[in-house]
Amino acid sequence: MSTESLKPLSDFAQNTYSQTGEDGILAECLSRISKTTELDKWCVEFGAWDGVHLSNTCRLIREDGYSAVLVEGNEQRFREQQQNLPEDRVLKFLRWVSLSGEGRLETILAETPIPHDFDFLSIDIDGCDWHIWNSIEAYRPKVVCIEFNPTIPNCLPYVQPADFEVKHGNGPRALCDLAGKKGYVLATVTGANLIFVEASLADAVLGSARPTLDELRPEEGYVSYVFAGYNGEVVSTGPVNLFWHHLKLGPNRMRVLPKSLCTYPDDYTPWQRIRYKLRRELWRARYGKSG
Repeated sequence: MSTESLKPLSDFAQNTYSQTGEDGILAECLSRISKTTELDKWCVEFGAWDGVHLSNTCRLIREDGYSAVLVEGNEQRFREQQQNLPEDRVLKFLRWVSLSGEGRLETILAETPIPHDFDFLSIDIDGCDWHIWNSIEAYRPKVVCIEFNPTIPNCLPYVQPADFEVKHGNGPRALCDLAGKKGYVLATVTGANLIFVEASLADAVLGSARPTLDELRPEEGYVSYVFAGYNGEVVSTGPVNLFWHHLKLGPNRMRVLPKSLCTYPDDYTPWQRIRYKLRRELWRARYGKSG
């Protein structure tokens, strides 16, 4: 098959255990790689739950005979993982992944026989995903699947603080920028994940195509832009959707000034100026100058 005729990976989306089509996409991606490069049949997933629930590696383990390194910090889930995937070729660690010390991913992997260029890495910890991938130096997986926050615009290179207590998630642009620095190419995007391939394998996976983030990831339904009008009103292109809390916030829920002060400041009446000055002082006392 000519590299010019390769179908988009999104056409192969299918779930066996995964959440948004990753199982089928990964199977096709690895199949394409295998035509030019020998696979070592190793995969890694952390925050692995019970090894089955919304897993990006369970299908590889159960159906394709993969060996795996699975890391889970919750003791109950870890016990369930041991029951669900009892095979000796599945190396299971009861440990929280961190950015340093014994929890650092590379420290954990160094305790195993996994090759440095293993086939597949899944990163999904609802927060410090960018920082975990950034911390990996010695290992270079062929394919990386990493979670992003779909409410963050493609144009914004947002990286959340390196704090595991913070659960913001990271923007797709920031993850693409990091991938480029590490020598990876964006292969496709699912509803929750970006999938990258090591640059030397991009032709095998993508042919001559190099789709951009904007081409692969429409923002409609996920992203709303919020900005300020000259009159102090908060304006948005749609409701701000708190997907994980099942809430939508329209502009009125984000109002800073009362309706009576939503006027261009140069047009304020004397009474409005007095009210605005008092409100501004209260705002600064509560939030500081930057709000």
